[in-house]
This record gives sequence, structure tokens and C-alpha cells, in this order.
Amino acid sequence: MRYLDIRIPGPGRTASDTLSVSKIVLGTDYFGTTVSEEDAFRLMDIYADAGGNCIDTARVYASWMPGGEGASERTVGKWLKSRKNRDRIILSTKGGHPELDSMTRGRLSRKELEGDLDESLRTLGVDYIDIYWLHRDDTSRPVEDIMETLHTFVARGKVRAIGCSNWKSVRIEEANRVAADSGTEAFCASQIQWSLAASTPELHGDTTLVCMDGTEYKWYMENDFPVFAYSAQAKGFFSKAAAMGVESLGGKALARFASPENIARLERVMEYAQRRGLSPTAVALAYITCNRVPAAAIVGCKKEEHLLDTLTAADADIPSADADWLYTG
Repeated sequence: MRYLDIRIPGPGRTASDTLSVSKIVLGTDYFGTTVSEEDAFRLMDIYADAGGNCIDTARVYASWMPGGEGASERTVGKWLKSRKNRDRIILSTKGGHPELDSMTRGRLSRKELEGDLDESLRTLGVDYIDIYWLHRDDTSRPVEDIMETLHTFVARGKVRAIGCSNWKSVRIEEANRVAADSGTEAFCASQIQWSLAASTPELHGDTTLVCMDGTEYKWYMENDFPVFAYSAQAKGFFSKAAAMGVESLGGKALARFASPENIARLERVMEYAQRRGLSPTAVALAYITCNRVPAAAIVGCKKEEHLLDTLTAADADIPSADADWLYTG
């Protein structure tokens, strides 16, 4: 398993204040619902046995399903308690997500964030979160207010490091500049939608998302800023289409990713996979984990065989020039 060293910026921090995160991060959005607790435990066992050390969840996960509220965090917490391995896992969760029926109204007030964090700690059954992410931005709220709230979480020992999810790079830069000027904690990493198959928030049907594009990529590369890429497997676009053709893709994968440019990338993935003796899944994920931008790929496998295939990418090491070729040709 390859790892990404993430520096934790903030007052009193030194170069040794880092988190060494496995470049394959296990996502858990349906754990405890459509993925049973038993199956979820098995997936987390396989992942940890392979050297994976970062499990990603969120307060909002599965809240859109009947009885699903808190199911993912609760399942992850039960597994941590059962396996007695909290000290070996980098625990990643997210708060501040808008209400599902009002996605454009931000929830980043101190009261809302404190409520989300404390509920996550209770549900997970832990004393602290390793990386706490803001699940969405609220551009109407000054970053000074947001960063001060997050600083108190770290100061109280509830959070080790802070990150942001679905924030534009211009806001991340502003937030970290404010943090540096005021001597508060700064964002250490960002979660955005990124895969070898390019997409847009509009194609995902959610304009509150941030997808990697040319402007964002340039900023991340110039600032050497770490990314946790979600939907890194593009809803199985490469694995399914390589095995059964583009016409075999499900509705969401087809709508979000089946552009002429991405189909050309699929052809390069298949060629490269054959040449290197790798699976298409491994090649598509290696584009993220071996990119010029420092990155880890969040994978949301729901079946054991899919996770085992995905983990073949854990040690894949391709030149960054090859990653460039996979994207641009």
C-alpha cells in the first residue's frame, strides 16, 4: 500500500505534524443500509489487512434512506470498537451538509457545526476525529467565522486536522490565508469529485458539488495541495465498460461520464492495462494516486470482489507522464 503524507498546518505545528494516509481510502456511504453490517465489517477487515488505514464517512450518509440516518458512522464505530484498532485508523468524517430538502441553504454556523461534530463523535463512539471535513461551502458566510469555529474544535482536542469538501480553490486559498494571518488552524486537504473520466456538477444533478476541471487542477498542482478524490472510479465507468462495453453502463454512469473524451480515455486505459498487466480499475485509480497533484482515491466498494480488484491499485506506480497521457492522449 502506498501512502500520502499530509502536513497539518496551524499554530505551533512543525514539519513533523503529518498524517500518513493510504492512497486508497475506503468510503462507507451505504454501510449499515444496503451494505449490511456484516458485509461492511468484512470489507473493512479486507481493507485494513491490505494496509489501508483511512476510512471515510459523513454525518449525512444514508440520511436519504428510511432509517438510514447515522447508519454509516454507527457501523464504522462498531467495527472500530470490535477490532480495537482505533489507534491504527485515520478516521475521516464530514459535517455541515445542508438539509437534503434545502441544498442551497448553508449550515456552517458554529451551532450547526458543533452539533454535527458532537453527534458524529457520539455515533462513532470515539473521542476525536483525525480529519474533519466541511461537507459543503456557504459562500455567504465569511471564512473568518468558519475558520475560527474549526480552530476551536482542534483546540478542544475533538479534531486533529481540518479539511473541506466541495469547496472551490479560490475559497480554500482565502480560508488558509485568513488562518495564517490570524494564527488559527488551516485546511490540510480537499475532497472534490475527480476521476480520469471528467464530469461536471450539472451532470451529477447537484450544483453544490465541485468537480475537478482545468482551473481547479492548475491551482492544486501549483500549490501542491492534497486531494481526496471521491467518485474516483466514475461509478464503475472504466471497469464495466472495459469488460462489457459502454452500452452496459448504468444510467448515472452513462449520463455523467460517457462523453466522447472519456470514451477515448477508456480506450487508452484498456491499452495501458494490457501493456502493464494491470486491471482497468487499477489503471484508472493510478491516474489519481500517481498524479502530479498529491492525491488519494476514495473508493466506495460494496462487494468483496470489487474491493479486491480495487486494491490491486494500492501498489500500482505509474510515471506521472503516463498519467498525463491517460488523460490527454
